[in-house]
Amino acid sequence: LSSGINAEWPLRPGARECAEGGLDTTLIADSAAFAMIHIVNKIIIGTHTIMADGALRALNGTHQLALAAKHYAVPVIVCAALYKLSPTHLCSYDHDAFNKVIGPEMMVPFRNANLHSRVLVSNPEFDYVPGDLVELYITNIGGHAPSYFYRIVSELYHFKDFDLDSETSHDDT
Repeated sequence: LSSGINAEWPLRPGARECAEGGLDTTLIADSAAFAMIHIVNKIIIGTHTIMADGALRALNGTHQLALAAKHYAVPVIVCAALYKLSPTHLCSYDHDAFNKVIGPEMMVPFRNANLHSRVLVSNPEFDYVPGDLVELYITNIGGHAPSYFYRIVSELYHFKDFDLDSETSHDDT
């Protein structure tokens, strides 16, 4: 058994744990993912949020990896518990609210302080990954296709929960 870890440190810990667990582990730079993916037989990732349409909000770099996997017909499998399921969808006008921009110190360390005043660093934390790039979700209740999350959302949420911005009270209807 072997594993490859995409190296966006420290956001993607795991290489050390895999190696200490006895797995033959290869650390791959994000920029080399497309070049290396042809030797991979499946990609298993976690996610921050599963959207109601089967898309996901995952760490930056995941969308690039999923696109490379689609190009080489490598299945992407997402492991996540259902508490990460959100009844919301990403609207086309809501991309800024969807993402969170984090500090530049991960890309340009503070020891290079003279660069901070001359360089604008955009460091988004998350990627939006459409559901059609995911082959299978494995949750605490089983395996599901991305298209099945509409059904799961309708079973787990009240229809008034779909609008999370609403301040209306919920009555039993």
